[in-house]
Amino acid sequence: MALGLLAAILERDGISASVAHAGLWFAESAGLRRYELCASRTPTVFMSGEWTFAGAAFRDEPGETGRRARLDAEYLRQVNEASERYPEYWRGNRGSTLVNDLLALRAAATRFTDEAARRVLATGARVVGCTSTFEQHVASLALLRRIRELDPGVVTMLGGANCETVMGQTTHRCFPWVDYVVSGEADGLITTLCRLALSKGRDVPAAELPRGVLGPAHRDLPPSNRPGAVALPRVVFNDLDSLPTPRFDDYFATLASSPLRASIRPGIPVETSRGCWWGAVHQCTFCGLNGTSMGYRAKSPARVLAELDQLQDRYGTGDFEAVDNILDNHYYTSLLPGLASAAATAAARPAAAKRRIFFEIKANVTRQQVADLVAAGVTWVQPGIESLHTEVLRLMDKGLQGWQNIQLLKWSRQLGLRLSWSLLWGFPGEKDDWYLDMAAWLPALEHLQPPAATPKVRFDRYSVYHEQAQRRGLILFPLGSMAAVYPVPPADLDGLAYFFSTEPGAGPLRYMQDLMSAANRNPGIKALIGAARAWRAGYAGGKQPMLLREDLPDQIFITDSRSCARAPQHVLAGLAREVYLACDAAPRRDRLAALVGATEGQIEQIAGRFLADRLALEVDGRLIALALSPDPRTGQIPPYPDHTQFPGGHVKAPAAGPGQSSDAPRPDAESR
Repeated sequence: MALGLLAAILERDGISASVAHAGLWFAESAGLRRYELCASRTPTVFMSGEWTFAGAAFRDEPGETGRRARLDAEYLRQVNEASERYPEYWRGNRGSTLVNDLLALRAAATRFTDEAARRVLATGARVVGCTSTFEQHVASLALLRRIRELDPGVVTMLGGANCETVMGQTTHRCFPWVDYVVSGEADGLITTLCRLALSKGRDVPAAELPRGVLGPAHRDLPPSNRPGAVALPRVVFNDLDSLPTPRFDDYFATLASSPLRASIRPGIPVETSRGCWWGAVHQCTFCGLNGTSMGYRAKSPARVLAELDQLQDRYGTGDFEAVDNILDNHYYTSLLPGLASAAATAAARPAAAKRRIFFEIKANVTRQQVADLVAAGVTWVQPGIESLHTEVLRLMDKGLQGWQNIQLLKWSRQLGLRLSWSLLWGFPGEKDDWYLDMAAWLPALEHLQPPAATPKVRFDRYSVYHEQAQRRGLILFPLGSMAAVYPVPPADLDGLAYFFSTEPGAGPLRYMQDLMSAANRNPGIKALIGAARAWRAGYAGGKQPMLLREDLPDQIFITDSRSCARAPQHVLAGLAREVYLACDAAPRRDRLAALVGATEGQIEQIAGRFLADRLALEVDGRLIALALSPDPRTGQIPPYPDHTQFPGGHVKAPAAGPGQSSDAPRPDAESR
């Protein structure tokens, strides 16, 4: 997304630019199976994507050969042992086979870095920049270093989330082959910076550089004025409607000529807003996205509609992944009706012309808003459901309650909207009883979409937990795997790190040991993990449990195929029917009598029956009816998309080995 947008800005401003999709090149070079191993199929704590390119990026550091050999051997030992001892966190190969795959990837990355650098230089580019997010930093450093070695006249740049504030300062200080480092959103400065680099190379005075940019001149400043002495700001860009439509021509051209094209269904990234309107007021305590700038900005609905039309016409696909952190609340009454109108018009077109859109949303939506999303062609959302218990949600500062998340699970399944969500644990100040509560609820929810994973909360840079660590009783350290990647002192490791742990030097094995120990010594967490695993298993294989209701004029007929079912059928008539219908909106239990015109005694008797039969749950003092109503037009619950239909695209992985699922979520998958 970032490079497609910057390329369009430069093109608009008269500077020739092309985008090299080196990730796709590396998948071709290393093979798709191994590429996905380092890209998405190992836990984040292992930092396998960074380790893969560390040999290429830092291969000739003076005095480092013996030390790095020892670090690599220890890293691989821990990978070997952790994968063998904790197979539930691994997919595919483990032990020595996994180690051999990682060694092969490291060797492939070194060869590939040279090939990619020569391929980039063959374009004749005088300025080469990389964008870096999460585990893309070392690969970017490796490529830029090799470009510098092959052609010292080329100016190098690095930006992206891994270069914001102190991470950018540390990158600039530690890796001198990177000429310019940009902290924040480069939309408003990229043209100025490139013109300066094209005209003056590395000799741009520090005072001439745009705010948020570090250059070679900063390395020559007196110590008191060097980066680090003065904080590097994160620049932001506010006028999103003024930006051109991103240009992805280079990607589609690269894909069309790629030997992997048959394995890849592309989706188009689209941006409708930046920042987080909730986080600007109440930042979720574990979220480190947006760096130091939560300020929310959104495009006008008319601009979004025009951009989607333009991208779809240009690239021939209607699959879009919104990269926004959160859907603008105003879009429910402005953008979504326009998308719904377009979807209705496209209904008569060939299937390829129909749109599928992914958004991240806040979970406290109404049933009507879920229906509006579906009507607008939004087929998949990430709603930020990280718990079903209100007390845990309070620790997160989520601004909603558990019953609202359960209602969203119900409505999304009933209307065919796919969710990506997880259950997090390990928050400072939590009580294990809260997880026992949730574990007891999960069997009743078997007919709804299960969580992708139950990971321990991670402490990321810029999160409240990181920024207020001392106040919250935390002492945080960079993940131990960082030391196996970067040949820099501990203080610089801290400056480069985005992921942190409460254990000093916690490498892969230690981290997994601590994870399993925490889960096993807390009965509630252990029960929750087990219940969620059973939920996912019951949902796999195409035989999904159901809790369906048929609404008749004088009764409700309920069919129950969940494993917790007390009976395969239930018939609710009279007052029981009226109460169950009222519970679809999750009313407070103490208000039910007034809602349906009954006595408290009658409500107690009926509610007790619903709870005993698991037809309803009581959460936060609210009685939630759980049965789903089929679509009256078809008599069926609409199917929701499977993993191959993700709007952001899909990679058909090579055939999996024994016991390996090629499309399962990564072990530490989590909602943001």
